[in-house]
Amino acid sequence: MRRCHCHPASGRSPPTGPAYPVASDPNFVLVREPMEPEREKAWLQGLMTKEAAVRRILVLVVGVLALVGFAPVADIPEFTDWLEVVNMGPVVNSSVADSCVTISKNGLSLFFSSTRNAGMSRDLFVSERESTDADWGTPEPLETLNTTVWESCPALSLDEHRLYFTAPQGPYGGCGAGNSNDIFVSRRQDRRYDFGWEPPVNLGCAPSGPNSASGDQTPALFEDEAGRVLMYLASNRSGNWDHYQSVMSDDDSFGPATALTELNSTSTDQGITVRRDGLEVFFLSARPGGSGSGGLDFWRATRTSTADPWEEPEFVPSLGNPSSAQGKISLSFDGRELYFTSWNEPTSGSADLWVARRERVRGKK
Repeated sequence: MRRCHCHPASGRSPPTGPAYPVASDPNFVLVREPMEPEREKAWLQGLMTKEAAVRRILVLVVGVLALVGFAPVADIPEFTDWLEVVNMGPVVNSSVADSCVTISKNGLSLFFSSTRNAGMSRDLFVSERESTDADWGTPEPLETLNTTVWESCPALSLDEHRLYFTAPQGPYGGCGAGNSNDIFVSRRQDRRYDFGWEPPVNLGCAPSGPNSASGDQTPALFEDEAGRVLMYLASNRSGNWDHYQSVMSDDDSFGPATALTELNSTSTDQGITVRRDGLEVFFLSARPGGSGSGGLDFWRATRTSTADPWEEPEFVPSLGNPSSAQGKISLSFDGRELYFTSWNEPTSGSADLWVARRERVRGKK
């Protein structure tokens, strides 16, 4: 135990008065000269006041760091590379195109789009399972949302009471001409019931809303450290498919979309998914530096806080080299699984749904 002899440096012998432990360091004690009771009481009160002030300052500093999006290094999750990439099999996949996937927070509901309905262009489906160790069940259509037009690329809200998806104007109304896609939203009362979706509405047109007169698709949502809900999406409003973001307002509407310049290239960029802490993204891109196949490859970018810009994206060959991927991709809530669409073999006859897995090395779960 360390001792601090609190007496003037006058050459006198060390004091023999009482020893007081310091709350912030139980191995450190203050030893002072004896004093009158009233003076001793005042001295102790002053000491406790100073320690309380230090603690308040430390709490304030931590709170400010959290507000601006800072996460202590020990809390930032770290993962292995992708260790396993497997086709999801014939129960989930069909002999026609199955793509644009999203996984629920509990890992028990898999939403995606498919052309398996005869006479339909593309519809929304959901496959369910009893537990994360159980097999997936036969996919069922979301009848209240499917029409004769193209419904695709679903994404759940953070509370899972809303489903965002892509569709052309069709019966919903839209922001552009012809078959340009917009992002729509449907609500449900019971998030445990995957078929209770209400009629969808358009998220709104530019300049006040995120949709444009061009194509807008592949929505993905996350909440930053400041409590803002952001939607990432792909749009070709610039003449090239790029990443954009839109911020949710207090009334749950989304504002205008702005370009994510640090993630965009002069090639096609789309299908983004964000880890739940907002510090890691995966997306599809045809930019140089990938497999060189001319198709879309997997790329990854990170940042140290949600207040920072994204760092330079990196090619991820462990997810396929080439990946032959397309559409919307989706990270699981724990960040250990990535669901996506690929034309790679083995295939059920067309584009199939796949899942990749990795392990957590450290960080908060």
